[in-house]
Amino acid sequence: MVLAILAILAMGTLLAWFSVRDPASMPDVPQNAVPTPQAMSGTTPAPVFDFYLLAMTVHAAFCAHGRERRQECQARREWPLVIHGLWPENRAPRTYPRDCPAPALDLDPGLELELETMMPGMAEGLHDHEWRKHGSCSGLDDDAYYRRTMDLARELRSALAAKLTTLAGGETSARELREAANQFQPGIGATITLHCRTLEGSGGRPVLMEIRQCIDNDGPGGAPLTLLDCEREGRRDQGCGASFLIAASP
Repeated sequence: MVLAILAILAMGTLLAWFSVRDPASMPDVPQNAVPTPQAMSGTTPAPVFDFYLLAMTVHAAFCAHGRERRQECQARREWPLVIHGLWPENRAPRTYPRDCPAPALDLDPGLELELETMMPGMAEGLHDHEWRKHGSCSGLDDDAYYRRTMDLARELRSALAAKLTTLAGGETSARELREAANQFQPGIGATITLHCRTLEGSGGRPVLMEIRQCIDNDGPGGAPLTLLDCEREGRRDQGCGASFLIAASP
């Protein structure tokens, strides 16, 4: 009788053990699973994107659009073109990556001082916003991202700032601006798009607000390098029509 009871208890223990180890109740993990490099390092790979857009704002137009009281617009400095941002972009509309995991912005102090001369919106945190929303998706660190942004911005400003200053308060066309850019560097006119709006006091005429440039992400680590023909990337002028106005500084 005692032996029979012991046998029953032993059988119950075995059944309980096998029920815990039942594969149906365990996660389905392949026997040959190997951790990915991302899992081992704890990092997130940079999103894949097609190219970059460098966005440069016509500062006088920005400050005339209900923003006269902003700190950057009170400075009364002549900034024909200023940095808005450098945006990872896809050819398919509205599919660009944004707000990717990345460290908080912590620029080299010397670089930050240099950036202030080209991005007056820093006074109200534009550089932080652009890093969180766009720079975080570039795959570059913050110093490399903004250093390259400034290099590209200097080139575009050199190509167009003098012409924009000359035309301030007057009228122009996309053709005239592209010809001016091509005189600085042949072919650069095709790498930009022009973006206009109708502002209060413009008499219903479009005003140039922003110039954007298409750049390939073919540099080291996915950095922007080669200028692209914007039309081939599906990017065109918006809202400017046959002619438009260039805002004068207040």
